[in-house]
Amino acid sequence: MIRAYENLRILATNIGKTAVIGDRTAVDATTSFFMNCYHFKDWLKKDSRIQCPKNVEDFISNSYALSIAADLCNSFKHAGIKSDPRSGKPLEKINMAYSLDIPLGSDPAYIQFSRNPSDGDTITISQSIRAGGPVATAKVVFTLGGISYDAIEVADECVRQWNSFLESRGISVALD
Repeated sequence: MIRAYENLRILATNIGKTAVIGDRTAVDATTSFFMNCYHFKDWLKKDSRIQCPKNVEDFISNSYALSIAADLCNSFKHAGIKSDPRSGKPLEKINMAYSLDIPLGSDPAYIQFSRNPSDGDTITISQSIRAGGPVATAKVVFTLGGISYDAIEVADECVRQWNSFLESRGISVALD
């Protein structure tokens, strides 16, 4: 789970010179993290230091971030959720949010897109006073019950929640 989290963090914080519209790498990293995050419960339920495996499921159900992770994981795995989602909100869509920052004085007219974004993807173009060339970033945004969430923000909270669970049971594992 932590390797998947670190990969997602790198993609979410890596400011590069290009963000390729249509590239699914960030979506794949998001999918991988949330599947590993949710299935971490299976390891915990078999850990002898966990007195009652049902407490793991209860913790997930009482954590909004981990409930979202469960819903995302099950949506990816089963091509949607047929039962009631744990978070109370069904996954509606996953999109990319691209950002392009152009230094002041540059001509934004030279921006060319070789691909069109997918339906629901966004592109924000801004200008700043920094030197150098354009800088592009991309992040994954998913929508549950009409509310949009930044994948990395939910992933950060999931890791904090698992840390809290482990610490409350005297289990020392570095999950950051």
